[in-house]
Amino acid sequence: MSTQPTRTNPSYDVIIVGAGITGVALGLALHQAHLRVKVLDYARPVPFTPSATFDTRIYAMSHASRQFLESVGGWSCMDAQRIQPISAMKVQGDRAGQLEFTRSAQHTQPLGYIAESGAMLHGLLQAVQRSAPHLIEAPVTVQNIATSAREATLTLNDGRTLTCHLVVAADGVNSALREQLGLSAHFKPYNHKAVVANYATTVAHQGVARQWFLPGEVLALLPLPGNHVSLVWSAKTEHGEALLSMSPSERTTLLQATVGYGVGELTEVSQPAGFDLRLMKVSALSTTRAVLVGDAAHGVHPMAGQGLNLGLQDASVLASTIINRGEGPDCGDASVLRRYARARQEPILAMQTLTDGLYRLFGSTQWGLPWLRNVGMNRVDQLGWLKRQLVEQANQ
Repeated sequence: MSTQPTRTNPSYDVIIVGAGITGVALGLALHQAHLRVKVLDYARPVPFTPSATFDTRIYAMSHASRQFLESVGGWSCMDAQRIQPISAMKVQGDRAGQLEFTRSAQHTQPLGYIAESGAMLHGLLQAVQRSAPHLIEAPVTVQNIATSAREATLTLNDGRTLTCHLVVAADGVNSALREQLGLSAHFKPYNHKAVVANYATTVAHQGVARQWFLPGEVLALLPLPGNHVSLVWSAKTEHGEALLSMSPSERTTLLQATVGYGVGELTEVSQPAGFDLRLMKVSALSTTRAVLVGDAAHGVHPMAGQGLNLGLQDASVLASTIINRGEGPDCGDASVLRRYARARQEPILAMQTLTDGLYRLFGSTQWGLPWLRNVGMNRVDQLGWLKRQLVEQANQ
């Protein structure tokens, strides 16, 4: 990253690199506040074609995430028939431990929502077409970025240069922009592979999300609309690769033997996919005239289903910080970026610590730990006030 002379009139207030869910939602929020904003991406968004089997990649969405998507117009553009409210969550330990979260009489709203990645992005793109048709430019790549005390300058692959007060890296876990900005990322592999697939079931799931802590592994069945569930099996790498190499009937037989028939008889209805799991921490969330959001800023174990929620809250907090910055500083001023970084450091660290701690707790075979973790789950299950606090925290 080099330094160039400043210009007096940047092309944009904010340029966002990455037109995924987090980047587009942030772009809409800033556009609604009448900022000059542009979202760049190396590829055109892939059209979403609804199917009877649902996307393999799905997300558990918190109320805070829904509220943010509602505020930018994306949620109302989604097909409500493809969104599944979560009525309860049941967690089973690797022995006799169990934990159940349900809606209380005072709080009748769902615990959260299950939504497809493609459907969510499609809703946001529909909102873009309605209110900001020139917000996204793709395909285009950033060849170089240079920053000064007053602006950032992006050189694109077609030879153009764009200037802005603030550039936002929203280009994913392997962010090229993060690297160009000189912000380092530290990866810690979990030696686990997440295997995901969708299943039809003969028993109505009633909106219940289920999770099993197995010896060294975590398995979840998340409810989808109709009699469908989504499998997320965080398996040890060798086991995950074995699962992916099995035939659908072999994989289903093993899954059924693991979770039992209380969830009904399962039939695999999608091609499974797998991805390696790792913890990612960055050296800083911001630098001169630039910030990181979403997967470019953090990586967590998927057992709590909070990865996208963290990213959308990055976008929500950054938008709020920029919009409410007051008179004087522009949106890329160091004081604005410090406020954003301070606001996000603690929630990100807390979620990384929680998920990493759970991974270590349930992945260990050290004597006494299996008994301790299962007793702990049963104890928490008896404390209604603590469970309510945990639900409220997860939905922030």
